[in-house]
Amino acid sequence: MTHTWAVDRALAVVSLKRRLAYKANWVFAIVLGGGSMLANLALWHNLIGEGTLGGYDWDAMRAYLIISFFTATLAFSGSDWEIADRILDGLIAVDLTKPVDFQRARAAEFIGSMLSTVPTAVLGVVGAWLLFSPPGPVSPLAGLLTAVSVLFVFPLAFGITYLSVLVCFWTRRYLGIMWAREALLGFFSGMLVPLALMPAPLQALSWALPFPHFTTTPSHIYLGRVDTAGALGLLAAELAWTVVLWFGGRLVFKHAVKKVTVHGG
Repeated sequence: MTHTWAVDRALAVVSLKRRLAYKANWVFAIVLGGGSMLANLALWHNLIGEGTLGGYDWDAMRAYLIISFFTATLAFSGSDWEIADRILDGLIAVDLTKPVDFQRARAAEFIGSMLSTVPTAVLGVVGAWLLFSPPGPVSPLAGLLTAVSVLFVFPLAFGITYLSVLVCFWTRRYLGIMWAREALLGFFSGMLVPLALMPAPLQALSWALPFPHFTTTPSHIYLGRVDTAGALGLLAAELAWTVVLWFGGRLVFKHAVKKVTVHGG
C-alpha cells in the first residue's frame, strides 16, 4: 500500500511540474478567466441592481460568481487530453503491461495537473475580493464546510472526465466528447446561470446529476442557503458521487479495454 501511494504521489508531482513549466499559461488563465468573471459580475450587477433575482441579491451574487470562477478554474484544468491520447494512439496497450493500475495512475496525473491551477484560481479570487468586497461565509463552520465541498471538486472532476474519455474506445475521437462534457458541466453545475433561475423540472434533473456539486453546492453552503444538516447532506452526496464515478469508471474500463486497437497493426 505504501508503495502504491508513493507511485501516485510521484505521478502527481511529475504532472504538476509539467504544467508549472509553462508559466505563460498562468498569465493567460488569469487574463481570460479574470476577464470572464469581471464580465459576469458586470452583467449580473445590471440585472439585479438593488433587487433580488432567484433569491440572490447583489451581495450574494458577487460571492456566488467568485466561487463559480474558483471551482470552474479547477474543474476545467485537468489533463484530459493526455488520457485521451493514450487511448487514441494505442499507448494504453503498453500501459496494460505495467504493474500500475491505469485508473489510479491517470487520477494522480489529473489531480496533479489540477493543482497547478490553484495559484491562478487563488490570485483571481483575491483580486475579485479586493475589487468587489463580497460577503464572507455566514459562519466559520459554513466556511469550513465550503472548503471541504471545494476539495471534492478534484475527485468529481476526474471521475466525470475519466468516464467521458473512455468513450474514445468507441468513437476514436475526443474533441466532440470534451465539448459535450464541458457544456453539460457548465450548464448543470450553475456556472453559467444559477440553478435557482431554471425551471423546476430542469433543477430537479440537475440535482439528479453530479454537476451541481461543482458550484451550486459550495455556494449554497457558503451563503447559508442550507442549514448545517443540509450542508452535511450535500457533502454526503458529493462523497457518494465520488464513489459511484470511481467504480463506474472501473466497470466501463473493464469492458472498454476489450476495444483496444493499436493503429498500424
